Amino acid sequence: MALIVATAGGRPEAVAAAWLHDLVEDTPVTLAEIESEFGPDVGSLVEMLTDISKPEDGNRTARKAIDRAHSARATAEGQTIKLADLLDNARSIIRHDKDFAVTFLREMKLLLPLLKKGDRGVHREVSRVLDEWERSRP
Repeated sequence: MALIVATAGGRPEAVAAAWLHDLVEDTPVTLAEIESEFGPDVGSLVEMLTDISKPEDGNRTARKAIDRAHSARATAEGQTIKLADLLDNARSIIRHDKDFAVTFLREMKLLLPLLKKGDRGVHREVSRVLDEWERSRP
């Protein structure tokens, strides 16, 4: 994913955020710690990429709607990183977990129109992967 961001012309801070984007969701690391270690620019980008919904916000559908609204407010740079994450995840999930791909790609289809500020080339590639997957389904 960081390679996708770099190839799209991402600044070093964007590439760093791409590497760090899952830390807050998947580990005890906080946004404050990321900002302290990597600076406010990287911290801000990671915040844009971090899902903000909580289990008490409802079922998966409700939580994903909250997270989509958060992603829609991200800067162009933040949205480019999010697109790179979608692209990387979609490729992996399609290859390794076809059952979950149905859910993930349905959610990705709802998110994609909200990420228009992101890099056009990465956006097109995400759209292509989604279209290809939809055409391959019975």
